[in-house]
Amino acid sequence: MTDYFYINTIFNYVLLIFNMIISRVMGKMGHYDINMDSLYDIFYNMVGDIDNNNNNNNNNEIIFHKKVKVGLLTNEIPPVVYGGVATWIVNFIKMFEDDENIDVVPIFLAYNDNLPDECYDKYPNIRVIHKEEDLKDVFKDIDICINNLWIALDTIINLKKVYPLLNIISVCHSLIRMENITNLGSCYTSNFNQQEITFQNSDCVVLISKAEEDYYKLFGYDMFDTKTCVIYNSYSPKYDKNILDVKYDSDHLGYIGRHVPRKRPEIVIKAVDHLKNEVVKVYNMGVDYDKYDNEYWRELEGKYKDQLVVIPFTSDKNVKENYWKQIGINCITGIYEPFGYTICESIDRRIPVIVSNIDGPKEIIEEVKEYVFTYEVDTDNYQKDIINFSSALEKMWKTSPEERQERCEKARKCLDKLRPETIKKEWMYLINDMI
Repeated sequence: MTDYFYINTIFNYVLLIFNMIISRVMGKMGHYDINMDSLYDIFYNMVGDIDNNNNNNNNNEIIFHKKVKVGLLTNEIPPVVYGGVATWIVNFIKMFEDDENIDVVPIFLAYNDNLPDECYDKYPNIRVIHKEEDLKDVFKDIDICINNLWIALDTIINLKKVYPLLNIISVCHSLIRMENITNLGSCYTSNFNQQEITFQNSDCVVLISKAEEDYYKLFGYDMFDTKTCVIYNSYSPKYDKNILDVKYDSDHLGYIGRHVPRKRPEIVIKAVDHLKNEVVKVYNMGVDYDKYDNEYWRELEGKYKDQLVVIPFTSDKNVKENYWKQIGINCITGIYEPFGYTICESIDRRIPVIVSNIDGPKEIIEEVKEYVFTYEVDTDNYQKDIINFSSALEKMWKTSPEERQERCEKARKCLDKLRPETIKKEWMYLINDMI
């Protein structure tokens, strides 16, 4: 800021002299009407431009004048897991471990789930909101709130009432309106108006892909008086050096993820059936039999009992590791996907992958798409979608084990833009800007 004031002083002197000259000339010519306020505006805008350019050229250095306490608001934190948000929360906490500028405080909203005792040991500084009255105490020393509630209900509105000057950044992990459309009008995604209210009461909304930003604008959410920016989810590769034993000669397929209509988890077994391949097995992990059972997947399990291996949803790491050992190709299907952690893990593990060419997945693989098999998603024609996936699957099956391995090695380059050290900087810029 010192440079700013120095330059500003010089311009004041220049402006004073300029003012005297103009006044003297106008006194003699008398027929020009000059707005001196406008001249001042022009000069000060020039000062601002110079200052901004100076800051931009200063190696994009981020300067914090105090340690910032960030409240990480969520209703998901392992072992309380509903989807990818829990992974995002853990990754964010890890990014800022022992950071000299930013102290991350997990804040758990316990309206639906009680916080398991193990979380107090795992996250010693965690805070819990049991009721609305807890907001005042929980956020009393928080400088900025990063909200990760899929549906915030009245939490954000009430928080703004208690602390009207608190800056709230809401991370949009998925647009509920898009979920509702692509999940065939599910009752669980019909309350998108509550997310819209959250957007309205946030100071900034972070979208996790450019595609999500496009949908955000498509629905008219950019009409809200709320800033937006795109910051990808971070992913920390675990297998940069240690090479896993991947079965590059195996044609067995896998799908791992939530079972909701938009993800079309059954596409894989449908494609195998379409191609009349009776040898290949399909390992499908993620079906929920606990809450409401699942008649549809019970039927599929019976119909394809010789080829379809259904693995119910679990957080057991051993079960997950066994899944990855069984497959030779992992499949990413669906008609709407904001980001795609499973793509990252597949590529990280050097497992051949077939990826839907839409939204977040398309952006993740953009610079390595020649090394990844993709298929064009057909959102309107289900049977055509099966055929498109089948075509990509056939191409994959025709590649040699050596080519598959080579592709997998080269594909890992796309993970660089998602590494925590890169994503952390983007968050630091945003946090610094907001405070």
